[in-house]
Amino acid sequence: MTYASVTIALPTGASDSVRWAASELRAVLKRRGVSSTEGRATNGGTLVEVVRGNGRPSLKSPVELPEKEESFSLYREGAHVVAWGRDDRGLVFALTELADRARYAQGEDVFEGTFPLVEKPSAGIRSMARLFCSEEEDKAWFYDKQQWRDYLTMLASNRFNRFSLTLGMGYNYPYHNPWITDVYFYFPYPFLMKVPGFEVEIVELSEEERDTNLEMLKFIAREAAKRGLEFQLALWTQRYDFDDVPRANYTVAGVTDANLAPYCRAALTQLLTEVPEITGLTFRVHVEGGIAEGDYGFWKEAFAGVAAAGRPIEIDMHGKGLDHTMLQIARETGMPFAASPKYLAEHMGLPYHQSAIRDREYPPEVARSEREKLSEGSRKFLRYSYGDLLTKDKDYKVIYRIWAGTQRVLLWGDPDLAAGYGRSSMFAGSDGVEWCEPQSFKGRMGTGIPGGRFNYQKQGMATRYDWQKYDYQYRVWGRLLYYPEAPRDSWMRYLAHECGDAAEYCEKGLSFAGKVLPLVSLTHGPSVSNNHYWPEVYTNLPLIEGTGQRAYGFDMDGPVRFGNAPTFDSALFVTAREYAELLLAGKASHRYTPLDIADWLEELAEGCDQAVLDAKKTASFATPAVQRIVVDVEICGGLARFFAEKFRAACWAELFVATKVSSLVEPLLDHARRSVMAWERVADISRDLYQDDLTYGPQSWLRGSWHMRLPQIQAELLDLESLRGGGKYESVKADETVQAAIDAIKARRAVVAGSLEVEAAASFNAGAGFDVRVSGEMDDEPVLHYRHVNQAERWQSTKMSRTGEGYAASISGDYTQSVFHLQYFVSSKKNGQAVLTPGLDGKLANEPYYTVLQS
Repeated sequence: MTYASVTIALPTGASDSVRWAASELRAVLKRRGVSSTEGRATNGGTLVEVVRGNGRPSLKSPVELPEKEESFSLYREGAHVVAWGRDDRGLVFALTELADRARYAQGEDVFEGTFPLVEKPSAGIRSMARLFCSEEEDKAWFYDKQQWRDYLTMLASNRFNRFSLTLGMGYNYPYHNPWITDVYFYFPYPFLMKVPGFEVEIVELSEEERDTNLEMLKFIAREAAKRGLEFQLALWTQRYDFDDVPRANYTVAGVTDANLAPYCRAALTQLLTEVPEITGLTFRVHVEGGIAEGDYGFWKEAFAGVAAAGRPIEIDMHGKGLDHTMLQIARETGMPFAASPKYLAEHMGLPYHQSAIRDREYPPEVARSEREKLSEGSRKFLRYSYGDLLTKDKDYKVIYRIWAGTQRVLLWGDPDLAAGYGRSSMFAGSDGVEWCEPQSFKGRMGTGIPGGRFNYQKQGMATRYDWQKYDYQYRVWGRLLYYPEAPRDSWMRYLAHECGDAAEYCEKGLSFAGKVLPLVSLTHGPSVSNNHYWPEVYTNLPLIEGTGQRAYGFDMDGPVRFGNAPTFDSALFVTAREYAELLLAGKASHRYTPLDIADWLEELAEGCDQAVLDAKKTASFATPAVQRIVVDVEICGGLARFFAEKFRAACWAELFVATKVSSLVEPLLDHARRSVMAWERVADISRDLYQDDLTYGPQSWLRGSWHMRLPQIQAELLDLESLRGGGKYESVKADETVQAAIDAIKARRAVVAGSLEVEAAASFNAGAGFDVRVSGEMDDEPVLHYRHVNQAERWQSTKMSRTGEGYAASISGDYTQSVFHLQYFVSSKKNGQAVLTPGLDGKLANEPYYTVLQS
């Protein structure tokens, strides 16, 4: 179908955001050489009829239109196209979808794509956070107005509904911290405003620059609102040791203990008055925000400043250290309020919410300090996930924040995982998710490098703006968060335009590569902190002993070695040390073992390698767009092999540590060598492409690159080789117990996702028993594992009893008498093979347990 002209018929009284979306469509059509007007007459051309809510289009819809807010539909007949939206945001999505099709269409039909198309939101809040952490690296994009126009257009076009500009996240600990150097926007108010009645200022900052900062904030807010995006301003730090930061590049003057709370209150009211487009504020309410935990008086005053602005402003409180007193303080303001826990520590894992937190996250008997009496004391279980927030009767939103710890540099783009996040972000009454965008924390803690945002040293690889490298990532993430069943052409049209005949292989490669580091993060968790654990550019944790203490020793129970590192889900995964103990005891594991993880990683590596081989045969292979993808896919494939072999080596290493049997050294060395070879390949691929020093913090484990890590990884192999014939171990022979363990590894069968048929109610009443029945082939009695949707609690388990052709178990009414929902799974055996029902499917993107909501 060819288009001579297009008429866009907007509904009467169309909002500013809808008019912006229509102008975006017209601008794209103009670039395609298609004239367009706004009106109702077609003049023989194409009519795009824009219809809101219950409006009556002249062309009847061939599909049922959803009632859910933000939904939209596209359908057409001949030259008549209907763009329908349930509300203004739905209309923005409909019109930007048409603009996106026109932008990337390969043929004459500029609206080519799925018709009819009906989409409705899954994740309610779909937010992207952009962090200002470095004056050196971030000022350039902060002051670039065209960058903001393009960036916010990209977000709105990819179905995001919130943008969070995040200030004050440059450091974790604001007390007695020698790393504090770059404090631009760290305590944000005086960088933006002079607050009447207070002599608070930044000594080294000119009034002109301060005023420019506020004008830029106003501009960003207006541009976000114009596109229908909620504008969230995150103010993570409310004070730091202003008088105990000798290396700080800016000085805050005029703040005292007595005037801090009144100043922050007045500053918040003034800020919200100056920038009326702000729809919400995010606060870090634990000690790392500068306010001692339990200092409720400060927060009462600060939140009163929010309420004084005279309009609804969402008060979003970062989850770590959050208690019910803080929730009540927010509640009493009359403002909408939210809790925003981390999704999976400070990393990105598979989409489901971890079944169990690490043992170290359960509350200690004594808090670490008075300042941290909640986050390191009674509320420690809430540091890295949803904790006890998901009660049946909660009157606040729960919004998950995905921190940038796992993957900061390499491209990500897996439709399977993105769709999984779209479903799981609403888990048990949750409300959505915010992602700290790619490269978050770049240049953090004073490590910024001018021009360093682009990471490449090879000429011709950088994009115009740093975020444009990740265009595909934003697209897949945003569109599948919004609608997990989105049609494939939603992302393939972009790849086809950018990558030509390599598009299909780029899609496949990124899908395989996108699962690698989330899987590693979930199953190998030496530290919850993104300031210490960076699996993408991994600081080696030894298989036996040696290096790794400085990076990981503070955050994992000893001994500090690879096989003893905990998983982020101990209910579903065993460590190599636990697996070795089970083998030596002659017991089987119902949980996934390191060898299962290694098998998954090997499959992902093979998928990455095949996609790269196929891409190399295409005519588009040498183009920068394809090169950026292919190289990152190849690196991820190498990382998959590295970790797969480390997991395998760790099983033999743990058997060796436990028994000192010398024959175990050879298989340990074999897998260790393969692991090193995989890293050597990654180093070769990346050496001339990426910068030597990718800076995300001052410590060695937050800097460097793949080839800079290579010597420490190779050095471990030399240490391991010294174990061969190593004196005191030489005479230790395998006894029957050890031989049985060796035989069990060689004969092992993978733990698989379940084939059982599970029958249970879809909901339950508090105080009533909850029955679960299973049927299907199994070797013996299955086990029911269950827990409240409350991570402060441990899992319970009970053997199921034979009932006719199946088995049954009941969760007692005493247990269901709770404010929490339930979750459960079943473990069993079939033909000697461990089975988890539901378990993780082949895409690794589902929830491996059942969730039952309380009626």
